[in-house]
Amino acid sequence: MPVQSGAIPLLVTDRAPGPTLANWTVVARCPACGASGHATRALLPDSHYVFGKERVLIPEQGISVIECGDCGLYYKATVPSPFFLKEVFERQAASKWKAPKRPAVQAASLREWRAGGTCDLLDVGAAGGSLLGAFAGRGVRGRRSALDVMRYPGIEAHLAGEFIEGFIDDPLPAWSCDPYDLVTVFDVLEHLYRPRAAFENLRLLVKPGGRLFIETGNPDSGWPRRYGIGQWYYVRLLEHHIFWSRHSLERIAADFGFRLIEWGTVRHKSRRRLRARLPVELLKMGLYWAAPKYYSAIANVFGKQGNQPWDPFARDHFQACLQRI
Repeated sequence: MPVQSGAIPLLVTDRAPGPTLANWTVVARCPACGASGHATRALLPDSHYVFGKERVLIPEQGISVIECGDCGLYYKATVPSPFFLKEVFERQAASKWKAPKRPAVQAASLREWRAGGTCDLLDVGAAGGSLLGAFAGRGVRGRRSALDVMRYPGIEAHLAGEFIEGFIDDPLPAWSCDPYDLVTVFDVLEHLYRPRAAFENLRLLVKPGGRLFIETGNPDSGWPRRYGIGQWYYVRLLEHHIFWSRHSLERIAADFGFRLIEWGTVRHKSRRRLRARLPVELLKMGLYWAAPKYYSAIANVFGKQGNQPWDPFARDHFQACLQRI
């Protein structure tokens, strides 16, 4: 993996429990293709990240967002080390990681598997198994398996196959070695440290002719283009490291024996069912539209993080379907 590691000591404010030193990794080359040619597109405007109840100061030199000159991947030039990020996750588990639910709307995107059909499905990042349950509810026969870093409560009720415990960009954990017709990877690719290792694993997990269905943020969409990628809320999250353009996805897919057969832009899943939150979100967006330069300061007055708010109507994510050749 073409990264250069550097331990940069960083104080965590007294709002954060646990250790006071954080390690950061300097990314010297594109994590997806290894190229060194790049352009700095933005510097994050923040002095710290907020994760759960914890405030983590970033390195003094700040964090740059880089665009790879070869494959078009956007990536942060400095990221939290995996060990430190794991520590933060563990400290904030009670307030942050509450068995996230996967919306059935994502299962509805998989149009070609109709009721009564047969499909062996593996959901990467399955959480509590809601996507698997929605798939089963459509009457699709076949294995329903999951790969995740832990067994969330409720996952067992939706499994009709294996549970593979681990990270998709680590060496592939023990599994059946029986590949799948369909592998879903929703809201995972932005978290990767080693995307080439992840795609090597995905190549093994998908049958020849099988499909890989992906959803993640789209840095080339209108929302980050309007205000700048450095202001995009999606980039300003501690746990998000890399951001895929269509070109960068097609490039790494070709490297590992996949081809793009479907592409479309969508809203983030959490914005597809706003209901009671819509008036609040619209109020925040109105304030941001009127005074984007002052939004952060106004939010801080009320004790809130001044990150860019989510636009309920922005189509700043994409869904892509890759087929293994």
